[in-house]
Amino acid sequence: MKGTYFEEKGVELLNMLDISKSEFARRMGIQRQNVNALFKTNNLEIISRAADVLGVSLSLLVGYVEEPDMEEDPVECTGFGSICPEEVPTGDSVEDRRIRQEIIKQFYYHWKILNPELCKYNSCLKENIYINHTSLVETAGRASLTYLSTLAVLQLDAILQNAKTCFIDKVKLGNKQQSKFEKMIGMEYSCPGIGDVKLLVGVRKRDKTKIQYCITAMNPIIKVKKKAVTNK
Repeated sequence: MKGTYFEEKGVELLNMLDISKSEFARRMGIQRQNVNALFKTNNLEIISRAADVLGVSLSLLVGYVEEPDMEEDPVECTGFGSICPEEVPTGDSVEDRRIRQEIIKQFYYHWKILNPELCKYNSCLKENIYINHTSLVETAGRASLTYLSTLAVLQLDAILQNAKTCFIDKVKLGNKQQSKFEKMIGMEYSCPGIGDVKLLVGVRKRDKTKIQYCITAMNPIIKVKKKAVTNK
């Protein structure tokens, strides 16, 4: 019998999501030494719980490794991959935001599978910008609030590679997600059909690695107001 993705790629998946085996075990309520055994389970109830803990779809964990062959499924040059812009809700309802958040999460999971190095080289910083679990959590939470921000996330490759530095700021005190960074780099990129997009990059304390923190579309009205105040 073929192994499931969870059995064959469990450790790899944890690495992609920046979650240690110990942390995964804690969230699942099991001993760390039992994680490998959990990867091999065929109990759908347990796998479903693991999917909730990891924030991934159940179909990803139970799908066979050979299906689908991601290398044979070309990524569209638009940057949207298998997600069409028409699928993204434009409204402001709670349901619309929930759907947009799920779209962003699924986009990141597929992007990570297609980009196992988990990074893109930025021409301005002349360094790689990496994607980890914090990138997903912050972006899914913030970008899903608006239609344009969600569309911007779907242009992830272009943003990571071409965004230019605009400012460097301190991390927000009391912000748990930012506590692992020593500073934040604010960058901008103009997305066709979307407008200016803000990319926030965190510089990790322990190794100075650049981590994509959040992506959001910028409101041109707010930008005009800021310029007006500056000129006074």
